[in-house]
Amino acid sequence: MIKKIELFIQNNRNIIRIVRYALISIVLLVIAWLVDYRFPAVKEKLPEIILLSPEVTVSFLSNLSGTFLTVSTFTLSTILVVLNTYQGTFTPRIVQDFIDKPNVLSLFGVFIGGFFYTVLSLFLVQNITFNEPLISGTIAVFYAIAAMLSFVLFAFKVLTDIKASSVVENVYRNALILIEDLCRNRKDAKRYQGGKAYKTLPVYAKESGYFYDINQDAIMRTMGNIQSELFIEEKIGEFVLRDMIIGTIRIWEDLDYSDEDYEDLADKVSSGIIVNKTKNDTRDYHYEITCLVEIAMRALSPGINDPNTAILCIQKIGILLGQLFSTENNYVILAEDDKVKLVYNGFTPMEEMYLTFNQILFYGKEDILVSEAILKSLFMIYLASCDRVYDDIREFFDYCYKICSDNCQSEMDKERIQKIYNSFYKGKEKTLAN
Repeated sequence: MIKKIELFIQNNRNIIRIVRYALISIVLLVIAWLVDYRFPAVKEKLPEIILLSPEVTVSFLSNLSGTFLTVSTFTLSTILVVLNTYQGTFTPRIVQDFIDKPNVLSLFGVFIGGFFYTVLSLFLVQNITFNEPLISGTIAVFYAIAAMLSFVLFAFKVLTDIKASSVVENVYRNALILIEDLCRNRKDAKRYQGGKAYKTLPVYAKESGYFYDINQDAIMRTMGNIQSELFIEEKIGEFVLRDMIIGTIRIWEDLDYSDEDYEDLADKVSSGIIVNKTKNDTRDYHYEITCLVEIAMRALSPGINDPNTAILCIQKIGILLGQLFSTENNYVILAEDDKVKLVYNGFTPMEEMYLTFNQILFYGKEDILVSEAILKSLFMIYLASCDRVYDDIREFFDYCYKICSDNCQSEMDKERIQKIYNSFYKGKEKTLAN
């Protein structure tokens, strides 16, 4: 149930950001109503300077309601312009990254909430029969100041993050945080060793969509005290079909279970596999790396023609993959107790490099600087990686070198590529000697 709520919040987080500020305006409206109409004696304890006369309150609320409505339209237009710029210049995937930033959709919610507050307050003030000072207009004054500060922060955020380097850096930082956390978990991961499992059961997807997450708590409760291991083979972020095998349950003890009991166990565990209509763009590092790849490919397109941004993306990818390959394990223990282990198996190093570099290599192989950046990035990955992935990196480096070398347009280009090739193998020999 908790996972379903979390999934609902994630799928609707954009509208939730807007609605929560509308709710804040309702809270402020209730406070104003209580002070002005329900418990007017409270105003006697407040400084007179913060109370406004009914005439001033009506005038101020009337003007401010129109201002909030106008600025709301302007804010929405500005956000749409920035989103179109992100989508046209970088990649459609990066649009959500901008929307998720603080002071973006929240600003739109601030102005919508301000409009609701001023209009409803004006409706209440119009029906008053006394001439005492009110706090409704005072709250609107402070709300307007807060809204202007939010707008300033929004403008600063737009002017800062519209630059290509800022977009790449933000995506890189998001990916680095996820990868560092993953590497910490990988270092301590230990599976059951040796022996053949008494029983193996397939775990499958119950619907078609993107493999989004794993309900670890529900699966651990289902598997209970059974000496077992759930090995997830499919990758989070991949599109899966209904009844497609996601992983395998390995049971290490002889249970007094019938075939129906085993099927029921596999069905309950399968219910813990969360499939969604969209990818997990908050906890999947591969989603962020894909964004860097798409930014690089868009930068290499004839319409954009910005190879330097592509080179920056390639460099950032090299740092990320170097960090990712720095651990001996290729899997992580999601949850475990004395008997049960939940194991998630990630992409192999060769899969990571192929999925990351192959498209960039295809579109940028004729640009010698992009080719150099790819080979240098692989060299950087090698230097940061553990020895278990050396062979894979060498194989993929040779693959990229051959493609880049075959597409060199001059002898000078070939010499530059050859220089990186020589440096790679000299660096490898030096590392092995140490």
